[in-house]
Amino acid sequence: MSHGQGHSLRLDWRGEARKVLLHDPPDAAGRRLPLVLALHGTGGTGRIMATLSGLSRLADREGFRVAYPQALGEPGTEDPARGAAWNAGPGFGCPLHPGTDDGGFLQAVVERVERHGPVDPRRIYVAGFSNRARMATRMALEASGWVAAIAAVAGSPVDGPAPARPVPTLAFHGTEDRHIPYLGGTGSQGRRLAAPAAPGAWARWATLMGCDQGPEQTWRGPHALDRWRGGEVEVGLWTVAGMGHAWPGGRAYAPGADAPAPDLPAAELIWAFFEAHPLEAP
Repeated sequence: MSHGQGHSLRLDWRGEARKVLLHDPPDAAGRRLPLVLALHGTGGTGRIMATLSGLSRLADREGFRVAYPQALGEPGTEDPARGAAWNAGPGFGCPLHPGTDDGGFLQAVVERVERHGPVDPRRIYVAGFSNRARMATRMALEASGWVAAIAAVAGSPVDGPAPARPVPTLAFHGTEDRHIPYLGGTGSQGRRLAAPAAPGAWARWATLMGCDQGPEQTWRGPHALDRWRGGEVEVGLWTVAGMGHAWPGGRAYAPGADAPAPDLPAAELIWAFFEAHPLEAP
């Protein structure tokens, strides 16, 4: 069924009826296009993610598809006991749906989108907001065979063994984030789970991805980009000065939520990063 913001796709996944909001750019019919899986935060929806990120507008201009899958749980609440959430590890999924294989579900989403319209298998990417940034990093560890690159906004990476193939990563974190503090610890808002300090966490992630050079630091106004490199792999962390829990250059995810930094266009920076990092041809 078509909607103003995209197509509402449905699929049955292990006994659950799941939803995906899919946005096609103009003249997409029959074209083999890149695909971005965009994962909402706790209690969110695909439409909220589309609105806060600005990825659909960018997709219209740049010519890629965006899929906004819906996590299990209750949309519209940040209550960690009920809110819709991706199972990115202990304490991060929705307790109403323990053990959900969201990694398998996201692969099923790609297959469902492929039935709707052709997908370029070398250019499938994952972007996540808030604790769903963790889900993006989980996909990098568990699905490096088909995930070309990831982006993680306002979240921390998961721990785990190195993937079969290093996955290029671009992260963003506001210095005033009260949900997942930039300097680590337990935030005063959101889930009461301790987080590592962002600079150290992403430096360790870069090492896990095989980066042995860096960080090199560049600036865009007050915002700093630290880059680590290793061969063809790159890991970057944007430290977003003065911003709270938000998607830079986008919109606040709810009334009263932290304001995004207006001078750092995360969607455009993410897409440029993704374009530069397709899977190598076999």
